[in-house]
Amino acid sequence: MRLPHPRLPFTLPPMLCLLAAMALTPATANETEAALPVFTLEEVAEHHSPDDCWMAIHGKVYDLTPYVPNHPGPAGMMLVWCGQESTEAWETKSYGEPHSSLAARLLQRYLIGTLEETD
Repeated sequence: MRLPHPRLPFTLPPMLCLLAAMALTPATANETEAALPVFTLEEVAEHHSPDDCWMAIHGKVYDLTPYVPNHPGPAGMMLVWCGQESTEAWETKSYGEPHSSLAARLLQRYLIGTLEETD
């Protein structure tokens, strides 16, 4: 199966399409993050279901709702972390190993804000 890519004049296999999309995305993370809204942990906690799943990871807030049905692991593994500070889950994947660099790049697509710093 081959998929069209909106920025390329030819089709690519699904995995290459994903990698091409990541490579063609401008690297303006610092500029983008500076303009993002700031959320409290209490606001993140309001989004704790499969239909509304936010997570705070390394001080950033992600709306992972669209990704929930695509998560490759067991559904419950991800859902228990919805609405929470989830850095531990991200770093250990419940198996003691961190997520891959590919997963880290994919995560950036769901970035919606930063987590308010608390003392």
